[in-house]
Parts: sequence; structure tokens; C-alpha cells
Amino acid sequence: MAVKVFLPMVVALMTAGCAALGSAPRDRTPPVAIPATWQAESSSARIESWLEDFQIPALSDLIREALMRNYDLNSAASRVQAARAQARIVGADPLPALQLSGGATRTKRSGVNDSSFIDNPSNRFRLQGQVSWEADLWGRLSDNTRAAYADWQTEEADYEAARLSLAANITRQWFDVIEARAQARLARETVESFDKSLDTIENRYRQGIGEALDVRLARNNLANARANLAQRRRQQRNLVRTLETLLGRYPAGEMDLPETLPEISNPVPVGLPAQLLRRRPDLLAAESGLRAAGYRLANAEKNRLPGIALTADGGTSSDALRNLVDLDFFIWSLAANLTQPIFQGGRLDAERDLARARDNEALTNYAQAALTAFREVEDALDSESFLIVQEQASRTASVEARDAEKLAQGQYRRGLTGIITLLESQRRKFNADSALIAVINLRLQNRINLHLALGGDFETPPEPQTALAE
Repeated sequence: MAVKVFLPMVVALMTAGCAALGSAPRDRTPPVAIPATWQAESSSARIESWLEDFQIPALSDLIREALMRNYDLNSAASRVQAARAQARIVGADPLPALQLSGGATRTKRSGVNDSSFIDNPSNRFRLQGQVSWEADLWGRLSDNTRAAYADWQTEEADYEAARLSLAANITRQWFDVIEARAQARLARETVESFDKSLDTIENRYRQGIGEALDVRLARNNLANARANLAQRRRQQRNLVRTLETLLGRYPAGEMDLPETLPEISNPVPVGLPAQLLRRRPDLLAAESGLRAAGYRLANAEKNRLPGIALTADGGTSSDALRNLVDLDFFIWSLAANLTQPIFQGGRLDAERDLARARDNEALTNYAQAALTAFREVEDALDSESFLIVQEQASRTASVEARDAEKLAQGQYRRGLTGIITLLESQRRKFNADSALIAVINLRLQNRINLHLALGGDFETPPEPQTALAE
């Protein structure tokens, strides 16, 4: 009779829950189409690892050092471990839980019975086990597990993004320091050149050949050059300290680095496939976040469905310790609980709306991250060709400015040109050499940006393996 009443109740509750579940989830495909190839093309098909583009073993050693010692990266690694532990915690929910408990008590009763004194101590021993399990009829607990594992994947992707970003930042900083050293060396050579020119101009003035204005202008040039030298040295020391901090070292500003910037000898391959972005860590993180939000939305919608929990207790209780393993003293119980949410003041509706809003947020975040990634790759590829032209023009300008300064020096000594022409030629030479150093660094920085935008080198990665089956 009880079964005849219980089964229709279960069917009714399940029907009500399924009706409350609502319509099927909407299409969550990101509204961003991935192109087959990039629009901006390059001129060769040579492929190497992105660090090998620069062919600097010492730089690779520094990056390995930073990956071990950088505090921000170690903090990200701890977040990965925490997410993994949380996934294991949530992953235990669909499994049965078994508990075993035991106890012992000693009781003493004293009193008078039939004019005799009674002092009768007694012992009681107990051994009990309990098994509890919630039936995952609708996959609600599985959704929670998948969401937790997706969170773990998100943290892992964030960690990989931090590793890649750290390597890129160290490489950028390395080249910035070398540029600063080159600029400081150029500034020092300029000071020396202006100082020699001032001696020549002052000698001419003492001989009555030159004018006081020439001396004033030359002194002004030299003072500006000395101020620029001090600025370049300050920038160099500050950049070195920043690099040391990234490496996890004390910022003493005393690193020994190369004197000149390397040249990029490896051109960007033609027709880089857009699928390279599938390995980009920030996109993988956004994708995992999108999956987690979808699982949590499904879980919120299934919270309206009924739940069934089973509980089993069994154990022994005896006055004698030896009887705890005697099946004659064994007792057990089995219970089943069915729950169906009916009214909770709109809490379930609010939880569903919250999960839906966060799911939509994750979807739009993924779409925006994809668009940003596409733009960064296109910008870096496009800039590559412009920077090559800019560097070639800067080299020509540097050579012409150097030859012009030599001509101005000779003509000034022979009295064929004025001080303004000489000072202008000197400034132009300094500016051209400084611009050439800067554009070489810009090309290096752009190549780093390209590798960072692609998430690695130019090799096409294998298809990613899904850590958790859908």
C-alpha cells in the first residue's frame, strides 16, 4: 500500500520539476568568426621557436630563472593548486560517503536493594558505519563537478598566460635595457664630440676668427648633451632594476648585459594559420570560463527538480568488546528521502537569473577576448613590414647625417660655413643615430608582441585534448 502511494508521488514531483526546468539552453556559440589566415602576409616561410628568433642563450637562461623565482608566477601556481583541490572536493559529491564511528562507555550505578548495597559498574561498546548517497538523477551534481574542473582549467590557462607574459616582459625589458645602454653610450660620445667642437670654437674665438655667439651656442649644445647623458644613465639604471625585480632578484641595478641590440634574422612565415590562436592561454581561459558558466546555469535550472538521497546505517552494540564483530549483535537501518522544492521566496528563480547573467557575461567576454587577440595579431603582422621599411630608412639617414657632420666640421674649420650649420649637422647626426637604435628595438619589441599574440612560436600546435569529457 505504501509503495502504491509513494510511486505516484514521485512521478508527480518529477513531472512538476521537469516543467519548471524550462526550455533548452540557448545557442552559446561565440559570435566571432575565425579567419582561415591572417590578412597581413610576410615574406618567408622559415619557422623557429620564438626565443630562438633572437639567438641569445643568456636571455633564455634568465627566463628559466624567472619562471622559478618570480613571486607573481608562484602565486598563480598556488591558485592552480587551489582550483585543483576545489575540483577534487566538488568531484566527491556524486560518490557515496562512508563514515565509521566507534565508542565505549563505562557506567556505575550505586544503591540499596533489599537492605543490601549495590555497586555495579557496566561497560558498553559500539561500532557503527553509515553510508549516504545522493542519486544524481538529473546530472546536477555532475554539472557542479564539470564547472569545478572548468575552473581548474581556467586557472591553469591563466598560469600559462602568466608564464608567457613573464617571458615576454623579461625579453622586452632585456632589449629596453640594451637600448638604454646604447643610447647612453651614444649620449656620451655626443658629449665628447661637442666638447671637442667647443674647444675648436673657443680657439677660433681667442684667435679673433670666431664670434662670441658661436661660443655661446656651442656651450649650449654641450650642456644639453650632458643633460641628455644624465637622463639616459638614469633610465638605464631604472630599467635594470625593473628587470632584476622580474627575475626575483634584489633591484641593485648592477646587471651585466650586452652592448648592442641583436638583429632579427628570421622573417615571419607566409600565411600563418589563424588556428594558432587556439593555444593562446587567455583564450583558453575564457573558453573554460564559458564552459563553467554554462554548467552552473544548467545546475541552477536543475535545482527545481526533485532529489533523492539514500542513507544506510549499520553496526553492533554490546557489553563485551569481543561481541563487536559478532553478527548476532548487528543492527541496521535503510532510509530514502525525496525532496521537491515548492516555494522558497523566489530564491531559485534568482539563482537561475544570476547564473544566466554570468553565462551571458562569460560569452561576451570570450567574444571580446577573441576580437582583441585577432587585432593584436593583425597589428603585429602589419607593423612588421612598416618597421622593416622604417629601419632601412633610419640606417640611410644615419649614414647621411654622419657624412654631413664630417663635411660641416671640415668646412667650419676652413671658414666656409657658419656655426649654425655645424651645430645643426651635429644634432642631426645624434638624432639619426638615436632613432636608428630606437627602431631596432621597436622591431624586436614587435616580434615579441607577435609571439605573445600568437601564444608561442610559428609552429602549428596539435589539436588540444579536452581534460574532462563533455
